Amino acid sequence: MKGCKAAALFLGLPLAVLLAGAQATAQDNGTTVVKSPPPAEKPAEPKGLTEPEDSLRPSIGDETSATGTPPDSEIVPETLDEGAGWEAAVEAAQTATPLIGEEQTKAVARINAYFNSITNLQGSFEQIDSYNKRSSGRFYVQRPGKIRFDYAPPSALRIIADGRFLAIEDSDLKTVEKYPIASTPFKLLLNEAVDLSRDARIMGVEAQEGMLAVSLQDKSGDAAGSIRLVFETGSELQLKEWSITDAQGLTTRVTVNDVVAGRKVAADFFTAKESFQPFR
Repeated sequence: MKGCKAAALFLGLPLAVLLAGAQATAQDNGTTVVKSPPPAEKPAEPKGLTEPEDSLRPSIGDETSATGTPPDSEIVPETLDEGAGWEAAVEAAQTATPLIGEEQTKAVARINAYFNSITNLQGSFEQIDSYNKRSSGRFYVQRPGKIRFDYAPPSALRIIADGRFLAIEDSDLKTVEKYPIASTPFKLLLNEAVDLSRDARIMGVEAQEGMLAVSLQDKSGDAAGSIRLVFETGSELQLKEWSITDAQGLTTRVTVNDVVAGRKVAADFFTAKESFQPFR
């Protein structure tokens, strides 16, 4: 349950949906399908680039478990090492410029073009959830609709989207939980044609030297919570981080590294298990 809770926050799924799924009667094959959650009445407001709690903290080191600290208490980030790179520059920055009008329109168009240029992508990720639990692994993207996160040990999780559902596989608990992809903020980025102005509520676009950020909510209301994307700028955009905040205000931050064009994979690479077969 603990691992699935972290994964649900990673996907931007409301905690109430996760708890409802855990309390549901388990099927014989160990698979639970959870319906789309209702939209949040008061979604979390995005925070600016320069607020201390929203600065880009590094995701370095082995996975550590929560210490019982409530999610809304202050978490002091670890000291940046010498190789923290662009994250350190963001931490030290004093100002961020909100983009409005034509500048915002151009920035959003640039982000749309970035995602629409992606066919296959892969890289490594490092995650910090709202309880300061750290984990890492590899991710793979195949647009439209498909994404996969393989968590490194000791985590037993794998997250796979096949175009319709996002599945959370837990090899320790021998469970597979499935959620409609439309109930997560990822649907905005995995559409066949990404158009954030059409499909999302643009909550804010901000720029700093070497960096661009956009905060989004699903315009249709099908996906609760919000997602904030941070890009490294230059001759081309490069996605560096996203933060997903669920309907309860809990935030999971993921940074990505070593991002390269993906190679062809087997046909079932983005297919989740239907169940874990019992040991015989």
